[in-house]
This record gives sequence, structure tokens and C-alpha cells, in this order.
Amino acid sequence: MSLRVKLILLYSGVLSLVLLIVTSIILFSTSHFIYKEIDQGIAAKASSVIKSIKIESSTLFQKEIELPDIDVFASPDTYLQIVDVRGRVLSKSSNLGKQYLPLSEFTLRSALGGSRFYETVRAGNQEIRVYNVPLILSGQVLGLLQVGRTLSTINSLLTKLRFFVTIGSIAAVILAGMMGWFLARTALKPVERIIRTASSIESSGDLSKRIDSYRTGDELGRLADTLNAMFARLERTYRRLHESYEMQRRFVSDASHELRTPLTTIRGNAELLSKLVDEGPTPARAAINDIVDEARRLTRLLEDLLALARADAGYEFEKEDVLLAELIQPVTRKARFIAGDKTLNVVNNCPAEIHIRGNYVYLSQLLFILLENAFKYSPDGSEVMLIITARGNQQLEIAVADNGPGLPPGEEDRIFDRFYRGELTRGKEGSGLGLAIARWVVEQHGGTITAANRQGGGCIFTVSLPIC
Repeated sequence: MSLRVKLILLYSGVLSLVLLIVTSIILFSTSHFIYKEIDQGIAAKASSVIKSIKIESSTLFQKEIELPDIDVFASPDTYLQIVDVRGRVLSKSSNLGKQYLPLSEFTLRSALGGSRFYETVRAGNQEIRVYNVPLILSGQVLGLLQVGRTLSTINSLLTKLRFFVTIGSIAAVILAGMMGWFLARTALKPVERIIRTASSIESSGDLSKRIDSYRTGDELGRLADTLNAMFARLERTYRRLHESYEMQRRFVSDASHELRTPLTTIRGNAELLSKLVDEGPTPARAAINDIVDEARRLTRLLEDLLALARADAGYEFEKEDVLLAELIQPVTRKARFIAGDKTLNVVNNCPAEIHIRGNYVYLSQLLFILLENAFKYSPDGSEVMLIITARGNQQLEIAVADNGPGLPPGEEDRIFDRFYRGELTRGKEGSGLGLAIARWVVEQHGGTITAANRQGGGCIFTVSLPIC
């Protein structure tokens, strides 16, 4: 969910809550005041009727009530009714017709107790607000006056008011949401500009780009200025690192080239001396053999450094169609000479006519690196497996499995870094560059290389290459 949508939902939610509270208060207050006005109106009407009632004495102990014409006090929505203490209707307004105001036992009993009170009763399909006033003379209840007013008009008015308030609130929330969308879009335009610039820098790697910022002085303006300052600092740092890296790369390449000639001379002379010196464990012969071994190791190290220098320089070797059988057979034949007391078992599950688009020399170097690693870390008398499998018509999978110490957790990717050597391989001879070269060769051929532990011990390196 974008920040714009979150702001709009938050703003609309708060507005909806506020409108709900405000409209509820308005509707409650309006309803309260209207009902209060109705109660006051029918109470005033009851007072007027009571003032018009006359009490006449027919005997010393008997008094009669002379009722006024209550139609004078009635109106289309106001009804009057007078009952005696037994609940018999003595008089009613003509607008009641043949109907009577509802009178319950509770109402009559409460009135006989001398209480004045309001109640809402239902007559037919409408509600009526009734004010009950007992008629009292000399402490004696003689009857009950009921003044009622229909609530149909009021209820209809309140229903319409609730409807229009609800519709208005919904319309206000929708309108506020649309305005919020526009305002959020306008307010967040600088953020979108920052995102576009940062994405452009990330995709192109051009740290010289900057965010176009306006001198608004607000938080977004300060954020843009801060990011621009950070990009400038990153650009300076990256430029210094790049220059340092280029100098280091040129040094490695130049040093490797310059050292090859004298090292080749030293190695050739040492091998010549080893042939001239008498056979036997003499100190001179042991020294010459050490010189030859170290010269060979340095020669290989220089070759690895030159290969990585070519990789850093963006070197792309020439490619051609390589027949898989012509690649595997010479490599396995030569690999058996360096296997020592280990056994190389080749399992080729691919047709003989499979071709790979690549460089024969570098593919051979790739296989030699993987097989040499497997021989180096496998125990004496163990078996190294070279398994070649075709995955459909698109992918060739080459796996080299050994019975060595395996890989500690977390080193499956790090072993392809330059000069990296795991804890279990520190005592073995090597420079830590072979697998880095192997990964570069695989990537140049558009493939992938992975390392994993085998069940039961050892590890397996898997190379996937596209088939022509």
C-alpha cells in the first residue's frame, strides 16, 4: 500500500469518525429538542383545558364537573380525552372520531395516584405522545385528562433528516477523499521525484545525477538536499575506490606479465640443473627440487592472476562450437595423471553429438580446477565422481563430487571469492584463486556454478551450461 493511499485512508477514516460523532450529536440534540417542544406544547394545552373546567356542587357532599368544549383546544395533530376514575370516557375531541386514546391500567393507576407524566403509546400504525393530568379537587381525583399529539410527522421529519445527513456525510467523505487524493499527489510529487532519481542512479550506476529540489524549506526540500549531499559524497568515494582499484588491477596485470619471463627462466634452469645433478638424496638436489616446485607454484599463481586480471578488464574470449566428447576425454585422461592414489569415475549420460558454445581452453581449465580440488581434498584411496547429464535440450549439467571434509555452513557461496579459504582447507596447498576463476569462466559461458555438501560426507560442485 502506497503512502498516498495510507494518507487518504487515514484522513477519510478520521473525517468519517468526526462526522459520525458530530451528526450523532446533531440528530440526538434535534430529536431531544423537538420532543421537548412537543411535551411543552401538550402540557400548555392541558393547562388551558384544566383552567376551563368548572366544578359545580349539586349537594353538600356531591360535586359535578362541567367540561368545556375540548374541540376548541384540539388541532389536526392534537387529541384530547377526559375519563373518569373508572376509565370511562367522559369527553373527547371530535378529531378522534370513533377512536380513543389508549388507556392502560398502569396509566389509570398512576393517574389515580396523583402523578402527572408523559408516555408514548401506539394507536394503530402511529405513535402518539400523551400527557396524562389527573383532575383533582380538594385532594380527591375526579378524573384524568389526556392530551396527545401524533408523532408521525415528527418521526417522518427525523427519518428524512437522518437520511439526508447520512447521504451528506457519505458525499462529504467521498469528496474529501478525492480532494485528499489530489492534495496527497501534489504534496508527494517531490517524493516521487526522489524515488525516480534514486532508481535511475541504482539502474545506471551514475552517481553524478542529483535530485531536482526547490528551495521550499520544508521537510521534503531538506530531505532532497540531504540525499544530494550523500550522493555527492558517494560519488567522490566511489571515484577514489575506482581509481585505486584500477591502479591495483594494472599493477597485478603488469607485475604478472613482468614476472613471467624471469620466472620461466628460473624454472627452466632449475629443471636443467635437476637433470645435471647426480641422482641421490644430496642437499644440492633437494634444494634444486624445491626451487623447481616453488617455480611451478609461482608460475601457476601468475597464470591465475593473469586470468583474473583479464576478467577484471572485461576480457571476453573467443567462442566456438565445442564437441562435448572432445572436451571430456582429454581432460579426464590428463586428470588421472594428477589423481595420485585417488580414483576418477566418469559417468557420461549425454549423447556424443552434444555441442557447447564456448572456449575449449577455458572449459578445460574449468574442469581441471574442479577435478584438482576434488583430488586435493579427498582422502587417500577414495573416489572422485565426474557426472555429466543433459537436462533436456537446453541445459548441460557437469557435477564433480568428492569425499573430502565438506563445507562448513555458510561457506557455499564464499568459497568462490578470491583468496578465500575455509577453516577445513587452510593446511592444503593453494592460492584460493581457482574457484574464483572457475566462476568467471562459467559466467562467461552464460551458466551457473554451485557448491553443496553431499549426504554421507564430501561436497559436490555443479556447473550448468547452455547447450547449442
